[in-house]
Amino acid sequence: MNVSRRSLLGGSAAAAAGTLLPIRTFSREAAAAPASEGTFGYGVASGDPTATSVIIWTRATPAPVDGVVAAPGSGLGDPVRVRWTVCSDEEMTCPVASGEVMTDVATDHTVKIDVTGLDPYTRYWYQFSTDSDSSIVGRTQTAPDEPGETHALRFAQVSCANYTGGYFTVYRALAERDDIDFVLHLGDYVYEYGNADDRYGPDALAGDRDHEPDREMRELEDYRLRYAQYRADADLRQCHQRHPFITIFDDHEITNNAWADGAENHQDGEGDYAARMATALQVYQEWMPIRMPETGDQAAPHQGLQFFRRFTFGDLADLSVVETRQNRSEQVSSFVLVGTPEVNDQLNDPDRHIMEPEQMQWLKDGITTQRSWHLVGNQVMVSPLGWPGQYLGLAQGSVAINGDAWDGYRHDQTQLLSHMASQPLENGDTVILTGDIHSTWVENLVGDPGTQMDGTVEKAGAVEADPTALVDQPEGTEVQPKNSSELGLEVQEGQIMTTAADASIPPGVSVPLASQTPEPTRLDGGAPAGVEFVCPSVTSDGFYEIVRGILQGPLLSIGAVELAGGILKMLNPSLEHFDGIGHGFALIDVTPERVQADYHYLPRPRIDYPDPRLDDSATTAHASSWQTLAGTREVIAADSPVGERSDEPRIAECVVPSQTPTPSETATPSHTPTPSHTPTPSHTPTQSPEPSVTMNPTPTGDAAPITAAPTASSTPAPTTPSGTPVPTTPSGTPAPTTPSGTPAPTTPSSTPAPTTPSSTPAPTTPSSTPAPTTPSSTPAPTTPSGTPVPTLDPTGAPIASATPTPGPTTAAGGGRLPSTGGPSGTLAFGALAATTLGAGLIARRNRLAGRRQEHADVQERTDESE
Repeated sequence: MNVSRRSLLGGSAAAAAGTLLPIRTFSREAAAAPASEGTFGYGVASGDPTATSVIIWTRATPAPVDGVVAAPGSGLGDPVRVRWTVCSDEEMTCPVASGEVMTDVATDHTVKIDVTGLDPYTRYWYQFSTDSDSSIVGRTQTAPDEPGETHALRFAQVSCANYTGGYFTVYRALAERDDIDFVLHLGDYVYEYGNADDRYGPDALAGDRDHEPDREMRELEDYRLRYAQYRADADLRQCHQRHPFITIFDDHEITNNAWADGAENHQDGEGDYAARMATALQVYQEWMPIRMPETGDQAAPHQGLQFFRRFTFGDLADLSVVETRQNRSEQVSSFVLVGTPEVNDQLNDPDRHIMEPEQMQWLKDGITTQRSWHLVGNQVMVSPLGWPGQYLGLAQGSVAINGDAWDGYRHDQTQLLSHMASQPLENGDTVILTGDIHSTWVENLVGDPGTQMDGTVEKAGAVEADPTALVDQPEGTEVQPKNSSELGLEVQEGQIMTTAADASIPPGVSVPLASQTPEPTRLDGGAPAGVEFVCPSVTSDGFYEIVRGILQGPLLSIGAVELAGGILKMLNPSLEHFDGIGHGFALIDVTPERVQADYHYLPRPRIDYPDPRLDDSATTAHASSWQTLAGTREVIAADSPVGERSDEPRIAECVVPSQTPTPSETATPSHTPTPSHTPTPSHTPTQSPEPSVTMNPTPTGDAAPITAAPTASSTPAPTTPSGTPVPTTPSGTPAPTTPSGTPAPTTPSSTPAPTTPSSTPAPTTPSSTPAPTTPSSTPAPTTPSGTPVPTLDPTGAPIASATPTPGPTTAAGGGRLPSTGGPSGTLAFGALAATTLGAGLIARRNRLAGRRQEHADVQERTDESE
C-alpha cells in the first residue's frame, strides 16, 4: 500500500512482552545478529512451486575474519561452499535430491536452488549444510498440478507487512496452519522508510521495532540490511520455514508510488532513480525464493526484467502473477477528480500503461485458456472505486479516484475487464486477488468500468456531510469536515496530491457523511467480468489507524470507519463487502464449483486494547466468508468457513534400490505418477550424465535432482517389515536374515559379510565389498542410489580426480552416507551423518513400519519373490 513520507498516526498502547527471538530492540548490530548465530542464522525458505520443481533458499554467512562478522550488505566474507539436500522425510534420512553450490559477496552470500524432477503434489523437507554447520530443516511441497486430476487447492493471501507497524503475528498464525499449499504475497514485503520524521507506524513501538538502517533505504547495503532485518523476525522466519511462498513486489520494495522513471518518494538529491530501482530489484531476487522466468519455459516478450509468471494446478485453475511497477507510466496524481473531459482524456490515454503491453497480452492470453478458474495475483485494486469528494476536502457532489490503482489507468483497466467479460463460460471464470490498500474489499467486476464510474458521479450529489452522525457513538462527538489544505492536500486542475497522509486512503475519511439514497442500487457497467478479493494488511496502517490518528477514541474510530463503508457501498454498488479495521489474511480455497475467501483478522480493537498490532501474542480468527460460484462471475456471502481439504499432499516414497550401481552409473528418475496417485520409480536402469548443479546462486540457476537408482526389473526390491532393504546375493535372490530382519552370517564368496549387532558393516576385501570404516570416518557424499556427487572447484567445475570410494549405505534410504574427501576437496558433513545414523534413522524406520498397509502391494510382490 502507498503511504506518504509523513505518518499522522501516533499509537497509544504499550507493546506486550515476549517473543520467539531473544532479540527485541533492533539496532544495526541486532538486524545483523543472525549472521552471528551460525552459518544459517537467517533460516530457510522455499518458493514458486510447480508440479516438479521448487526453489529453496538460505543465506550462508561466512566465518568471521579477525572477529568481524560478514553481515548482510557488508560486502565482507570469503566464498562459502554449501551442500543442499531434499528428503522425503522430516528426519532427513531419505534423500531424493542433493548438490553443492558456491556463494559469495556477489549475491550477499544468499543461496537459491531450483530443485527439479520432483513428483507432483508431494511434500518434501530440505536442509543446507557446510563442513561445520547445518541449517534448520524446511518443509515445502510441489504444486497440485496433474492434467486430468483435480486436487485440493488452498493458500493464504497476504500483503503489506511494515516492520515498524507492529508484530508479525499474522505470519505466525500462517506458520501454525497445516492446510495451505503456499502463501501468496502480493507486495510491500518490506518498507523503505527510516526512523525519523518519515517513520511509519505507531509511536508505541518506537525504540522497540525500528527500521535498520535507520534512514530511508536507497543504497545496496541499505536494501540488503533491511531484508535481513525482516528475515530476522521469528514469525516471518517460521512462516518461510513451513510454507513455500509465491511473491511479487509492489512499490515499497523500491519506494512509494514507484513508476518506470521515478517515484513519489524519490526526490532530487537522492541519487539516480534507475540505479535505485535496479538495486532494489537485485536485492529482491537475492533474498526472495523467486524463480526468474526470463530464460525458462515461461519466457515471454517483456520490457526490463520479467517477473510476471504463471502457475498451473491441473484442470482446476491457473495463477497469473503480474508486476505493475517496473514499466508503468507516471501517475496522473495521488487522487484524480473525475468527470471533466480533460481528466477523462488523461485516464483513457492509450499510451499510458500500468504494465507493458507485452505483459497485458500475456495476461489476456492466459485468461482464454480452458480451466475452471483463472486467478490473478495483482498489486493494486482493479475494480473501479469512487471516493466522495468530501473525504478530500472538496465540494459535495465531487468524486475522486485513486490515481495509483488501475482506476488511474482507465485504458488498461477497460482492456482487461472487457476481455474478462467477453470470455465464453467454457473458458472459466476470473478471480482477481489484490493487496495494497490495507483493508478488505470484496468486489464484483464489470466489463465497462467507465460507465460504472459515470453512475457513481451521478449519485455523488446525494452524499452530504453530517457532523452529528457520530454523536451517539461511544466517545461520541461532532466531527466537522475539513478543507483540502487542512487535510494536507494540494489541489490543481483536478489533480490532488497528498503530502501529509496515506496516499491510497483519503485523509478526510474520518468525516461522517450521510446519503439521501439509503439503499445501494446496481449500476450499469456491462456484463459481469469476475470478482476481486482484496486482502487486509499484515501490520500497515489502514482506515482505522488513519481515523484514530484524528479522532483518538477506538470505538469512535470504528464507528467512523463503518459509516464510511456504508457510503462507499452506496456510491459503488459493485462493492459487496468492506472492512477497514482488521489486520490479517485471506484464505483462498478453490474447487471446481466455487472459489471462497475466508477473512481472518487479529482481535478487534477496544477501549482497553486499542491496537492489536502491539500485542506480540495476538492471533487471528475467522471473521467472514465470501464466494463466487462457477459460471456466475459474481460474489455472494458464504454460509460458513471452509472445512477440511478434499485431499492432502503425498509424502514422497523412500525408494530402495535392488542393486548398488557402480560409481560410473547415475539414476534416471521417473516423475510421472500412476493413476492411483502414487509416484513409482522407473524400472529401467539407464546411463546418464552427472546431474548439473548451479554453483552461482543466481535467480535463473537450477539443479537437477539426484534420485534413487532404478531397479533392474519391474519387481520392487524386497524389504523387511520395518521397511529396510533385504540384502540380496549376486544372483538377485534374497539373502538369509535373522528373525529380526538383520542379515544372517554368510560366506564372503557369495553374500554380504557378517554384521555387528548394530548393523555396522564388518571389514571386507576391496574386491567384493566396501572398505572398512570406523565410527569417526565420514563417507563421501553420494546420491541416494550410491552414485558419487561430483566434487567441484570454487568456479563450479567438476574436479575429475575427486571420485570417492563407495561407502556404506543407510538402512532407511538405501543411499550412501557422505564422507570426508581428504585431499580431493569433498566436504565433510559430520552433522548430517550423525543425523542419519542416529535417532532420525530409528524414527524413520518406525514411520516406515507404520506404513505397511499403504505398501501392501509392494510387500505382496516381495513375498512372491521369496
